[in-house]
Amino acid sequence: MARRIIDASGSVWEVSPTGRRTQYGSDEVSLEFAKVSGGEPELRVVRYAPRGAKAVEMALEEASDRALLELLATTQPAWSSPDTDYGRPV
Repeated sequence: MARRIIDASGSVWEVSPTGRRTQYGSDEVSLEFAKVSGGEPELRVVRYAPRGAKAVEMALEEASDRALLELLATTQPAWSSPDTDYGRPV
């Protein structure tokens, strides 16, 4: 299940799990931020340790838009992340 958020510049980002499991199991989730409007397509990745639910979909649903925007600020480009096979095409 994907969520949409809007950053301060007005760009729309779709947030979804990458599907890749981290070494920490359900304690850490890999999230993918894909820019869907507001400029060039962009794919960014971050690892997220949910405080509440440990199921990926529930953790993403429970996260506030503010928390997701804060995560967006700490993301890394897809080309530098093994979670997206080092930048598979958008």
